[in-house]
Amino acid sequence: MESDGDGPDVLAGALLTLYGKIRRTTLVGKVDDVTASQSAALGRLVRDGATTTAELARAEGVRPQSMGATVQALEDLGLVTRTQDPTDGRRTIVAATDAGRTARDESHRARTRLLAERLATLDPDDRATVARSLRILEPLVEP
Repeated sequence: MESDGDGPDVLAGALLTLYGKIRRTTLVGKVDDVTASQSAALGRLVRDGATTTAELARAEGVRPQSMGATVQALEDLGLVTRTQDPTDGRRTIVAATDAGRTARDESHRARTRLLAERLATLDPDDRATVARSLRILEPLVEP
């Protein structure tokens, strides 16, 4: 039986709060000039491949104008390139550069290392619970 603290609304709020704390924790000590939104866009380009600014904005849930500014900043840093779509000259394709892929990989490794160090301080049974929780939560998010 569900207690008040186990209802979907309460759990959703707690999960979002924890997500924010984890995100802020992993951003501490950041050494590059890439913002969180730029990092998210770059990560999507690295994971999913080249796309248009509009498609990237849709995938990230932001306005195309906002994504345009994000892409411009990433281009200024040399982390993405924009090229004309060979099949539709009206469209521009955004792609991660080698430097962008390297920066994203290094950032991911640093954040993973930080969380791994913190997870190492947990009791082994608690780490097993975290692992089980991740398997349970995975189907709740996009593939």
